[in-house]
Formats: sequence, C-alpha cells, structure tokens
Amino acid sequence: MSEDVESCLVSRLSRFVDLTDRECDFIAELEKDERPQRKGRPILSVGDRTDGVTVLKTGWAVVKSDSSDGRSQILRIYLPGEVMGLAEIGSSHANHRIVMQTDGVICPFPRQGLAPLFSDYPRLGALLTAVGSLDQIALRHHASSLASMDATHKLKFWLLQLRSRLEVANVGLGNRFQVPFSQVEIGQAVGLTSIYVNKLLRRFVDGGEIEIERPYIRLLVREQWEGECEFINPFVDMDTSWFPPVAENDTTGSAEASEPA
Repeated sequence: MSEDVESCLVSRLSRFVDLTDRECDFIAELEKDERPQRKGRPILSVGDRTDGVTVLKTGWAVVKSDSSDGRSQILRIYLPGEVMGLAEIGSSHANHRIVMQTDGVICPFPRQGLAPLFSDYPRLGALLTAVGSLDQIALRHHASSLASMDATHKLKFWLLQLRSRLEVANVGLGNRFQVPFSQVEIGQAVGLTSIYVNKLLRRFVDGGEIEIERPYIRLLVREQWEGECEFINPFVDMDTSWFPPVAENDTTGSAEASEPA
C-alpha cells in the first residue's frame, strides 16, 4: 500500500487472514476518497439515498433512532476500520441516521465499485461477509442483554462487548480502552437514564471493578464480569475454512491464511 500508516481496515481484517498485496490495493481503493468529518456531523439521514458503503477510516460513528417524543436511541457503534452500510446494501434508502461520535475521516465508495470484490477478490469478499456476520451476532447478543439483564449487567455487558470490538479493530488492546460517550449517550445505548448510568459507574469504581480516566475506562475484574454476564466474544471464533483460495499469481499471503482460525 502507498500509505505510510497502515489503514485501520487492513489492520482489522489482518487479524483473521494474511492479506495479499492485491487485496490491500483494493482496500486502498475503497479508502481513496477521504473526507474529514467533525464530531456530531450527520453522515446519513433517514430517507437519504444510499449509493454504496462508507469506510470509517478514523474516528467513531453511531447509528441513531429517534422517537416521536424526541428521545434518541443508539442502535450501533461503528469503530475505526469498520465498513458502514454493508448490512443495508440491499436497501436504496437509509432507515436510520448515522452521526459522527468523534472527529474522524470517512471514505465513501459507490455500490457499483463493489462488483470486483466478488469477481476478482473472492477471498476478501468472503472475509468481509464473515466479519459482517460476526457483527450481526454481536448485535444480537447486545439486544438479548437489553431484554434479559438487569441494569447492572446491561452496562457491564456493553463495556465488555465494546472492549472486545476495539481489540478486533486494533485500537484498544488489553483492559483499558476509550469510551467517547457522555453518560446520557451511554444510557441511550443500554436503555438507562443518565442518572442511573452515573450511579452504576460510581458503584463500579467504589467496588474496585473499574478505573475511569475520561475518556478511558479500565476493567479491573474483566474475567469476573464475563462470568457474571455469560459473555461470549464472537470475534475469536471465525470459520475461514470455506474461504476461496487467493490467486496463484499473488506474491503475498499464503494458502495457510484460508485455513480455519
């Protein structure tokens, strides 16, 4: 790749397979149209025509749903290196709005430009499909936690899942990670009031379960929390055995990259 700094998308996908030079070149094409964005700027509004996908090269973004009484709910968080719009690729118009949670850079890519992904880079297409499926599993786990857990465990589960996703993105390793959300926004993500979120965070700190140095949180008893919440990390169990092999003339990468993870 021509960039001096490896892209977050390359870094994220490289956790699962050893990308070839050609695959990295295609990702570079995805990220060619860089557009800086400020925190709070809408990327997509309800009813907008969706013309393709968007790589979140740097920064964070959120999918929001607004109710008739003016309240907002955070439905999904996008992290650096994730591709926004893959789950909605079959729809011509946006059903929810996407807003930048932090300053960042987005790279829009037209829908018609995705055709070579499946014809010329089938392994990369399979990888993006598999990553998207793991994202959907994580979203189901989150939805299940909202429906079945008490407030304490909802918040614990949310923090555990955010940490695991940041680890995949290679932008949050270990138990200390960034949480660029206000207590109101955390409440929008887990279905709690900001007052309750504040109460729980103070309880976690006083109990020696977390440390807070805004915007960072450190989990001090992560394994204990994972046991309490029956937390399952879907991103450590990708099946790559069905991936098509890379082209024979590809000089980088190996057949071993298509073996089961």
